[in-house]
Amino acid sequence: MTFPFKQIRSIATIVIMGSLLVAGAPVLAWDAPVPRSATAQTDQSWSKFLQNHVSHSGLVDYKSAKTDADLIAFVSLLADFDLDQLKTSDERMAFWINAYNALAIYGVTLRLPNNETKWESFSVVEQPIDGLPASKGFFVGIRFEVGKMRLTLDDIEKKILLRQWDDLDADKRKQFERLAPDQGDPRIHFALVCCALGCPILNREPYVAERLDDQLNRATRSFLTDKNRSQFEATKKNWSVSELIQWYQSDLINPKYKNSSRSVLTFAADNVQDSSLARSLRTDTWRVSYLKYDWRLNNWRR
Repeated sequence: MTFPFKQIRSIATIVIMGSLLVAGAPVLAWDAPVPRSATAQTDQSWSKFLQNHVSHSGLVDYKSAKTDADLIAFVSLLADFDLDQLKTSDERMAFWINAYNALAIYGVTLRLPNNETKWESFSVVEQPIDGLPASKGFFVGIRFEVGKMRLTLDDIEKKILLRQWDDLDADKRKQFERLAPDQGDPRIHFALVCCALGCPILNREPYVAERLDDQLNRATRSFLTDKNRSQFEATKKNWSVSELIQWYQSDLINPKYKNSSRSVLTFAADNVQDSSLARSLRTDTWRVSYLKYDWRLNNWRR
């Protein structure tokens, strides 16, 4: 399924078309044309959305997001963005993290039923699209337009940010290599938010190249110190942690990626700020158990 978001420059309204249309959704409009954007312009729209519609605990107000002009503006800017403006590896990584998070939220706003009482049971892993399994439809069945390319969330995460190209032919590989950061970084798993309660907390500011390393460090540490996602029991030498760590273990220890580690435990040790805990994780025998992932919508009901 392709999301038909065409180039928008001088029209006054946007009409969302296709099978993702939410019945009865209002037409969204603004007076000024949407220009070609530098990263600063996209960051401005995304920043306004995050400040106005995301709680300090990382929940999203989807009710207001469904008609938010800043989100629509950001998505339209992505569609017409000149990707050649992204000159550095950090610029590309920051851009694609922001794009993933915004498009995931936007995709949810288009899929949510009109009846808000049904939102409690909404989940991104229960979206059968174009005959795909419900668990994968949202991530591989919806294509968004970014820089004149039509990409799925899975494309952005795996083929661009993580540079996973083993299943691609030479032409496709070259296409994605142009878009990707110079090297993958497993810390992105703590920055990407797929609109579920089990996801990492959504950062209330855009990721930017100038502070990217610090932002990714903080996102990783936030995840590892969040009691809902990670619990270290030093006396029992037991680490209960989100299934996300299990799913992406191969990325956390991939020597091809910067900031990877020798094992899941050393990754944790490298990223916690408690020096005694870090030392124990490196030298003692710990048991790792995994907490069930919560796929319910990360909705903020104000």
